[in-house]
Amino acid sequence: MFCPNCGAAEQSADAYCKRCGEWLPELKARKRRGLAGATPEQKLFKSLFLSALSAASALFSALALYLTYLGTDEGKWSVYFAAAFCLCIAFWQTFNLVIGLQLRQRLKRGRTAFDQQAELEEKREQPSLKAADTAQFATPSSVTEATTDLLEPLARKSDRR
Repeated sequence: MFCPNCGAAEQSADAYCKRCGEWLPELKARKRRGLAGATPEQKLFKSLFLSALSAASALFSALALYLTYLGTDEGKWSVYFAAAFCLCIAFWQTFNLVIGLQLRQRLKRGRTAFDQQAELEEKREQPSLKAADTAQFATPSSVTEATTDLLEPLARKSDRR
């Protein structure tokens, strides 16, 4: 798979590009809507939103049940039991919300660290000095140039006798 942003080859679907960091959804998931083609950041945001909404709803339900039936003759054990479950759900969703917010902060820190590292690598690729002007120098001759002229001829077998 090729990255549509930078053109880097050999990329995996449902992963980040190894060169530019762009999210690469699966081709089939691009056509579908919803969470299938969403980036991990979008999925995390939706999860945080739903956790906050369900925690607030469960807390409101528990408070409404306790305030309505607490101290009255109409309150049965099942109402108090349901209110206790709503409180448990509210605490659980609040816990998930806190964990999700911490995860989001870690992802942001990791993303900024990755961006800073990429900027440093780009700066390293740029040359520090300008290219040297070698026009004033004579062109060097080859190491092997004219080496056969310096050798003395070998005596032939017929000359040795």
